[in-house]
Amino acid sequence: MHGWATFRDGKTVEVETETGIQVIRAEAVVIATGSAPVELPFLPFGGPVISSTEALALSEVPKTLAVIGGGYIGLELGMAFAKMGSHVTVVEALPRVLAQYDAELTRPVLKRLGELGIEVMTEAKFKGLSTQGQVGKGDALLVETADGKNAKVAADRILVTVGRKPLTEGWGLEQIDLDRVGKFIRIDDQCRTSMRGIYAIGDVTGEPMLAHRAMAQGEMVAEIVAGHKRSWDKRAIPAICFTDPELVTAGLAPEEAKALAGEIKIGQFPFAANGRAMTKQGEDGFVRVIARADNHLVLGIQAVGQGVSELSAAFGLALEMGARLEDIAGTIHAHPTQGEGFQEAALKALGHALHI
Repeated sequence: MHGWATFRDGKTVEVETETGIQVIRAEAVVIATGSAPVELPFLPFGGPVISSTEALALSEVPKTLAVIGGGYIGLELGMAFAKMGSHVTVVEALPRVLAQYDAELTRPVLKRLGELGIEVMTEAKFKGLSTQGQVGKGDALLVETADGKNAKVAADRILVTVGRKPLTEGWGLEQIDLDRVGKFIRIDDQCRTSMRGIYAIGDVTGEPMLAHRAMAQGEMVAEIVAGHKRSWDKRAIPAICFTDPELVTAGLAPEEAKALAGEIKIGQFPFAANGRAMTKQGEDGFVRVIARADNHLVLGIQAVGQGVSELSAAFGLALEMGARLEDIAGTIHAHPTQGEGFQEAALKALGHALHI
């Protein structure tokens, strides 16, 4: 059935379809309303001001593009448009872009931003729209720079990427009064909400707001409703930033691991010493493995480099299976592949580095 559903009560939804209103009663209901881009109150979406959704549906490539927000969404799209010919400027309020990652991991991405001609303005504040120009025709964005000076940023289009928010309005949430955690719906380890028979999955339940998390939650809920015993016990959910080069993280970052385990071991292997990366002219970047110092249990894995998103499954599998450094180091990795960097990083953490 295709239509817009609204809760009447905890077991009844009213669906507005092309042929009229239909009422559905069910013993189990799954809320999967997702999320939407956050809109700045002083810069609402419309006309030249676009969200990531509109950015993917433009009929032509803008000559100049201003990106407000230097997180993963802003840089993924900003780099894509730069490759298609746009002159891109990224405006970020924090001291650096991709602030959710450590500085060492993002260094190759920053290098590539410069190579693509993308201007990055950090510690900058958006002040408004120029009254001397027309938005959509350039020279329209007013910015206060890190040194307190005012600057104008050419912007045929203004892409706002300052985050996403859960979609909790317009479908009758007020009729069922579910417990919340901030703006998100509270769930337990079986995705059950505070009302019996109602489940919630995906972005509407909070971070990490990742499609593969939502899919895994949906599969689990379907099995629970079918009578199987399941619960959410994932050790790690790999996350990918599809910039150029790509970033992959799974498990704990170095500082998080140190706070949890105390003494840790870190092994890092550069793609400059990896044959496959060299043949692809993608030598910037590395693989990093973090483990406990006492028993070598792997706590986190990160990588930055060309095509490293394809390593995310191996990273997630290692963490889910409770791998130790010796497990990764002792597994034969095919040559020549970038996956060899994973094995080499584990070897480095053990003090047995072969190719560096």
